[in-house]
Amino acid sequence: MATAGAASQAPPAKVSPTEDAVEVHEKATSSVLKVPLESPTPESHPGERSALTADQQAKLDWLLAKVKTWTEIPSTKGKAGPLTDNDRFWLTRDCLLRYLRATKWHEKESEKRLLATLTWRREYGVDDLTFDHISPENETGKQVLLGYDNQCRPCHYLFPGRQNTPASPRQVQHLVFMVERVIDLMPPQQEALSLLIDFTPSKTRSYTAPGLGIAREVLSILQNHYPERLGKALIVHTPWAINVFFKLISPFIDPHTKEKLKFNDDMTKYVPAEQLVTEFKGNLEFEYNHASYWPALQELCRKKHDARWQRWVAGGQQIFELEDYLTGHLEVVTTPGAFPVITMSAAASTTTTTKAWAYTKRGLPRAALQLTTTHPLPAAFPPPGPAAAEEWLLIRVSYAALNPGDAVVMAFLPAVFRSAKTTVPCYDLVGTVLDVWTPPPPSSSSPSTTPTPAPAAPALRFRPGDTAIGFLVVAHMLRSGSGALQGTVALPAKYAVRLPSNRVPRDAAGLLLTACTAAEMITAATPAPAEAKLRRVVDYTQHANLADELARRYGQFDAVIDAFGDQALYKSCARILKPGGVYSAAGVHSATFSLWAVLKVGLTLAANALWPRTKWLGGTGRTWKAASMMDPGVELMERVVGLLGEGKLRVAVDSEWPFDKALDAFDVLLSGRARGKILIKVNDDE
Repeated sequence: MATAGAASQAPPAKVSPTEDAVEVHEKATSSVLKVPLESPTPESHPGERSALTADQQAKLDWLLAKVKTWTEIPSTKGKAGPLTDNDRFWLTRDCLLRYLRATKWHEKESEKRLLATLTWRREYGVDDLTFDHISPENETGKQVLLGYDNQCRPCHYLFPGRQNTPASPRQVQHLVFMVERVIDLMPPQQEALSLLIDFTPSKTRSYTAPGLGIAREVLSILQNHYPERLGKALIVHTPWAINVFFKLISPFIDPHTKEKLKFNDDMTKYVPAEQLVTEFKGNLEFEYNHASYWPALQELCRKKHDARWQRWVAGGQQIFELEDYLTGHLEVVTTPGAFPVITMSAAASTTTTTKAWAYTKRGLPRAALQLTTTHPLPAAFPPPGPAAAEEWLLIRVSYAALNPGDAVVMAFLPAVFRSAKTTVPCYDLVGTVLDVWTPPPPSSSSPSTTPTPAPAAPALRFRPGDTAIGFLVVAHMLRSGSGALQGTVALPAKYAVRLPSNRVPRDAAGLLLTACTAAEMITAATPAPAEAKLRRVVDYTQHANLADELARRYGQFDAVIDAFGDQALYKSCARILKPGGVYSAAGVHSATFSLWAVLKVGLTLAANALWPRTKWLGGTGRTWKAASMMDPGVELMERVVGLLGEGKLRVAVDSEWPFDKALDAFDVLLSGRARGKILIKVNDDE
């Protein structure tokens, strides 16, 4: 649930700035840069992430269930104790996934390694390392965090030739500290770093190579406690001994790891020249000045860490939080029970039947849905009647996205409301346009002696081969029997928009229903004061009395946007919502799917909308407005997809399932455990 108009609560600072901290973007009087760069270039973009398979999702669920049972961190060095906020903050969903990937998806091994890292972090004192303590190690700039590579990975430079201290435990602490600061600097949608090593030897310094013991300890720490963090390793000016060594061991290096290592290459292929220092043949003139760089790095890391911490607190201080939410990429926390998404496929087929998951009787998905390979497409394309007066598309579906509304319609809508005996569920789809039909131009019905020009053919919005994002509205679905959960679908073009050229189908899967509903909710919550902003995302499960907690922490809001449908909160909203404020909701949530529960929801919706606002007549004294996406219209869909193309919207994916496992995917949806869009890969022959 998001609310507008609340004051921001400051989180505890993790890194304290010094009094002489300088602005992050301050430059020296010359053109030489002496401070960190705050963000990647506009042309840099994070790499595509793979959606989880059903098996991977099951293993993630298993690991999360185990982590939630942890109450104490073990230690043999007197540091045992309860889980702290720092521990919970560290245990993100992405963190668990990194350990699963590092152990080749071995659940028990990943659990063991996660707990071992928490023990190590506490015993090593990772959260206690400070800029002041580490400062002497970096006076010569032997480690520098500066700029970002082409995939927005922060660049961590190592200059062994600048070594300035004898071997000591603080040298290892130095590397750990700098890796933690790299993590502070991670931009949205990124979790890895680029390591850039310049082996140019020093002509004056004697401390140029770490001892074997220190090297072993560093490698052990990085391997065991920072898994899946290395994106690229770019190495220049390598001594002949290192070149020979890597050539000898090259056949034994894992191909995935080998791809990360680049020796004496053109490094501008991996890092934009304007953010690559001249030692690596880039164009960035950078001079390390400890007095300028160190406090600037401190301030930048403090700012980014505090922003993450503040969002974590606002989201309920949960284990398993999304790092995309913490970095500000997602504006709404996808809490358990939220919405689902999809991916891509293509290939043409002009047959009159298609595979589909369909139902002929009411019931929940596992009881009602049947898999068929002979679901009919319209006998005529498009169907005869009024529908023939508009543009139609024949789409080979790449992905369909599940939604809780699918199950509600399937389970409780009487057959009398369905024109089609057999109906396919699911509203959201992405697919390839196989064919386009447009009505012929109108002809004159009355004779005329004056020649008239032939009417112009209507302009087509789509052409075969386009990728279309579709939203099959309920009325069309019940009338035609066509939903997104089928191999090929015919639909009016007014229910679809084209995918932006700079996005792949996966980016748009499941976008329209959720995003259009959200847009309507935000619109319903206005007008609010011009200065009001989206301030808080609150997990309703974290508080026994949410209204009391919100009133205590924030007072009253200008508007409330309830993405869950918490009726108890609406009934108490006079305490948290200013007079004249609007309570905008996605509906009214029901914990069960019984017929009585659905009828009760319907009655509650009507009461909320019609009941007098006057409190002495039993109302709340506040206006309630529901957002319902019966038909968003092309204009709203185009606006939402435009935001996707501009990079201002992104769909969070919970999991991806093969077409024949759709019933298992529905089970996850109805369990309330989904943390993003659940995708069904409809056609897998791309």
